[in-house]
Amino acid sequence: MTAATAAAVWLLLRLVPEEDENVDILLDTQVELTEPPTEQETELSLADVVPAPEIDVQHLTINDYSRPGEKVDALEYIVIHYLGNPRTTAQENHDYFESLKDLQDTSMSANFVVGIDGEIIECVPVGEIAYASNSMNHLSVSIENCHLDESGRFTQETYNSCVHLTAYLAARYGIDREHIIRHYDVTGKECPLYYVEHEDKWEEFKDDVMDYIETCKAAAGLD
Repeated sequence: MTAATAAAVWLLLRLVPEEDENVDILLDTQVELTEPPTEQETELSLADVVPAPEIDVQHLTINDYSRPGEKVDALEYIVIHYLGNPRTTAQENHDYFESLKDLQDTSMSANFVVGIDGEIIECVPVGEIAYASNSMNHLSVSIENCHLDESGRFTQETYNSCVHLTAYLAARYGIDREHIIRHYDVTGKECPLYYVEHEDKWEEFKDDVMDYIETCKAAAGLD
């Protein structure tokens, strides 16, 4: 508190009538002034303007086959996948990842699985390695998506949830449009199939993610 502010507070308190039984308490009270937010605090608040979608947290047991419990080196990419097993649910795929600790015949997982009805299960915490994106595992967060048929095309519910989840993660971790990638962009594997075969739809997906972020910023008055 500056000297001028302290003097003003002292004068204000002295104007309280002497017979007021609370005057001594008021005079002894330390008045704390709220400082304006710093530039850094303002920037950090941008991470909060995109709301988190509803996420069912069901973390896998730490094990060598689906959740090693290791921290990523950095969060630089969001990698989009499809599961390749039509009509299976998010819960079934989560449970399969969990079973790998007992089967011990392959390594596979994802940070998130988005279901056919748009439900989202978090299998591996963001910031931990999931076995999904090969050489990018240590630099990324992975999103697997369920689908109805061999085309790999997402239902509208899956698509919407994936857009909102991707936007939330991108805003929170400072990931830009060019760092939202497909598994295909890492290994050449045709995953997610529909968005490898239809490049225009992949670009549209990224556009929808960025548009949603901008809509949220505008709604929060940060545009």
